[in-house]
Amino acid sequence: MKSFSQCALVAFIASISISLFAEDAISPTNKIELFDGKSFSGWTFVSKGTNAPAESIWSITNGVIHCLGKPTGYARTLKNYRDYQLHAEWRFPEGAGNSGVFLHVNPPDKVWPQCFEAQLQSGSAGEIRLNGGSHIEGLDANAKTVPHQQPSSEKPLGEWNSYDIICHSNSISVRVNDIVQNKISGISVSSGAIALQAEGKVVDFRNIYLEPLAEK
Repeated sequence: MKSFSQCALVAFIASISISLFAEDAISPTNKIELFDGKSFSGWTFVSKGTNAPAESIWSITNGVIHCLGKPTGYARTLKNYRDYQLHAEWRFPEGAGNSGVFLHVNPPDKVWPQCFEAQLQSGSAGEIRLNGGSHIEGLDANAKTVPHQQPSSEKPLGEWNSYDIICHSNSISVRVNDIVQNKISGISVSSGAIALQAEGKVVDFRNIYLEPLAEK
């Protein structure tokens, strides 16, 4: 068994790592195109239990990111962000699917990392998952999800859907096809990378960009 001092040291080092990670986070002052429609410039890839090249899982055709979903993992931005409005569009071209948009991804890279996941599983878009030890102040420590607040606002399978997500300080709000589906506050991590999840099903993404927060 590790001594208390050893455990404290590990926790301290982890907190320093996350702190340094957060310090270089960008708060957009102009629109930032995370995906240029042609390449994975600015992205890196993480997969579980494989050395398979990223291009065997992720590809681009006609301005659309195509993900085979297997093996599980994610594509994440190389840069870290905070205080932004994120727009992303997705569809499941081969029937009911599963994926997610990861917010505030922090090191180390693993499946699954510390982050908040805007769920994309068919019928559950707008749910927020707490991955890798992330948590919400005042929420039961064993809770892993915050369900969406309204009936599903997803479009029929095969059609494009849109996520509009506002990350501001220690809060996240999520709209699915312009319908507010979730709002949480008191989050444990408020900056980090943004990622697209591969979770077993074929999924497409397009039009992924950040904008500054609207002035109040």
